[in-house]
Amino acid sequence: MPTAYHVALTLQRFIPRRMLALIANRVMALKDDKRHFSVDQSGNWVNSQPEGSFVGPDLHTAYFHQIRATVESHWFHEYTPGENDVIIDVGAGIGEDAVILSNMVGPRGRILAIEAHPGTFACLESTVKRSKLCNVETHLLAITEADGIVTISDDAHHLGNSIVAADKGFDVTARSLDNFIEQNDLMSIDLLKINIEGAERGAMIGLERHAGKVRNAAISCHDFIADQGGGDHYRTKAAVHKRLIELGFTVTERCDADTPWQADVLFARRP
Repeated sequence: MPTAYHVALTLQRFIPRRMLALIANRVMALKDDKRHFSVDQSGNWVNSQPEGSFVGPDLHTAYFHQIRATVESHWFHEYTPGENDVIIDVGAGIGEDAVILSNMVGPRGRILAIEAHPGTFACLESTVKRSKLCNVETHLLAITEADGIVTISDDAHHLGNSIVAADKGFDVTARSLDNFIEQNDLMSIDLLKINIEGAERGAMIGLERHAGKVRNAAISCHDFIADQGGGDHYRTKAAVHKRLIELGFTVTERCDADTPWQADVLFARRP
């Protein structure tokens, strides 16, 4: 049986998005489903639920519990965030992970959500605002090996945007992790989470002076994209692994990974 997402994906080819949201809401009401769909002034799809709202340029119909399960499976293999944690979320996207993390760290926790693509960042800000995530700070930045200006691609699908091989797109401010940590007065980071489509090698070069403040890290490498013909600049796993060892971390991988992208996540912790 097709999922609500696949039905909506098909219907949007024939029905304006706002009308599609209206139809979906009537169906949700009949099913006593707590999801509510709308379209904001920028044309972004809004999936609102009691636990949080998710704003994105693409259709989004997932339940909160499905998103939570995905986040837990992908990122918490070695370390599960808890109350009062400080988390740096590099490549925060539209904020799905931030919604889950916000609930986990509690009101006294702190999440610094970083996104480089301006359009995706606008969705992130809206997700945070609509979900009332008072412990989440948003930063429009690219994290690289040094401060400066970089170009991020503007692909049709927001999840694929990257600074690795972008020859056209948006110019954005770049910051090293060391300088970002300093500028935000971070004394300790319980989890450094990175998912930046092949730029993770440069990001790790920019972590040196304050590497000792990071207790745990989960870094999504992208060798699987290279394996699929995306280019060798996406092959970062060996270099990131080596860098983490140099910085004094113990590094592990998932032996039980179900997908290529899960297999490319490196988990690091202080011994």
